[in-house]
Amino acid sequence: MKHQTRFHVLIICILLLISSVTLFWFDTQQSLVAHDEGLYARRAKLIFESGDWLSPFLTPHHKTVGSYWPIASSFQLFGVSDWAARLPSIFSAIIATILFYFVSRRYFNSPSSFVASLALLATPLYFQYSRTTGPDMLFVLIIIAQVYFLVSINGSSYLPNRLKMIGLGVCISLAFFVRSFVALIPIISLVPLILSRSCSKSLSFWAWIFFGVLLGSFPLLLNLYSVFIDHGSAGLLSLFSFASKKVGATGFGTFLSVPFYLSRALLLTFPLFLVILPNARFFKGGFSPSVFVSLKSEINSLAVLFPLIYLSALSFMGTRHYHYLIPLVPFFAFNIARIDLSSKCRQFKFEAYFVGFLGFLYLFGACLIYLLRPGGVTEASVYFVFVVLLVCSILCFCAFSLKILLLKKVTPFALLFVIFVSQFLSLSALAGGGLIWSTNKELKSLARTINAECRSSGVYLYGLSSKDLTVLKFYLDNSYVLDDSEDLRSFQKKCLVMSSKEKAKSLQQFGNGLFEKTYFR
Repeated sequence: MKHQTRFHVLIICILLLISSVTLFWFDTQQSLVAHDEGLYARRAKLIFESGDWLSPFLTPHHKTVGSYWPIASSFQLFGVSDWAARLPSIFSAIIATILFYFVSRRYFNSPSSFVASLALLATPLYFQYSRTTGPDMLFVLIIIAQVYFLVSINGSSYLPNRLKMIGLGVCISLAFFVRSFVALIPIISLVPLILSRSCSKSLSFWAWIFFGVLLGSFPLLLNLYSVFIDHGSAGLLSLFSFASKKVGATGFGTFLSVPFYLSRALLLTFPLFLVILPNARFFKGGFSPSVFVSLKSEINSLAVLFPLIYLSALSFMGTRHYHYLIPLVPFFAFNIARIDLSSKCRQFKFEAYFVGFLGFLYLFGACLIYLLRPGGVTEASVYFVFVVLLVCSILCFCAFSLKILLLKKVTPFALLFVIFVSQFLSLSALAGGGLIWSTNKELKSLARTINAECRSSGVYLYGLSSKDLTVLKFYLDNSYVLDDSEDLRSFQKKCLVMSSKEKAKSLQQFGNGLFEKTYFR
């Protein structure tokens, strides 16, 4: 069994490595995605360049610096680049997926846990943010680490129980350091799991957790102290005011959040719901209301109650963003492990056809995206990798469907394995080639041109959208944002201005030849 576990972990690592390699291989095809990627990368770049890791911002900031530390650390090790900015998310996804596998192994056998891990990797929302600059994937890792430490207490492990409790407390503190008050939502959602654990009735359990919280709070307290020294009470109030704005939805705002998140959950967690819903009868233990509401079962607390509480808490947020759903994906994936993979499957034939047909539609759509999108994959080496991955995905589906047609039966394990691996390879090819999601490769190309031609001059940005600004300010070596009210005649002719063509008309009042070069976005 240990050999099987190691093999499954190895396969997971290889798949994640393939996805990471495509990200670096297709580097020229994409840039940081506006708006969030540009913001986090630029702020981490400021920490790296200033050397101030505790209070780097000139004005009070609404977030703790924990969300920027991993990116700045990556810059310290590998230099400033967009792929270095994404490395923390990639490593967080690798560790989070492996931890998820071991948490699942506590309740299910190795094949079921393996399939659930593949489902997690192939989920579009999880896949997208495993290669996106920002704190989301690190936050997911911290949440899964909390679950791992909690469920492993009194279980077989090399770590003593007190260290697991301390680790749980440290993870709780780190969650606040990385995501501020948003960390309260997963903690509240874990209450049913905590209550279902017999160790929660022990006073020492809470004492060691509290000690871990104090231990893990050290960087957060240093950050808050430095902010208070630099900005006074206004620096601390900015954190609380931002949190109060987030929890500002009432009335219809709260009501409308429920269908918003449910619809996004159905779409962005494909094929988790696709597999779970039609095959509910294959759940171990049967499919009944008591299975899903019982607090006595730890796995029900993870797979059912956690998503319900988390979604309910999200509905009270003043802002609605689909990436808030990312921490839910691993808990949806636990339901995949509940499918009985041991059944021999003539009765599984309908589900096999159903899922296989939709899988073909998915791959057909992927090919259409490639064929119809102008300016897609062009470089020979990039094109080769892209085609290989996509063809492998299609061959997997073709071979598997042929087996269904010839043998008229299929095992659930084989079905789910092919579905999730095929989708993962397709997503790796399409995302790596810049064919899905916003890649802004024209901004990256423009920034490279400007840096090459105007490295010694100041780059003045004028009349650009906020999304363009966030990305360009990261890529440009020396940039300054011009305001409409500023007297442009005070600037030296060596300076460079970048403006939209509409905004360029407003510069004519200062005369021609004011700037050495002008670029248009």
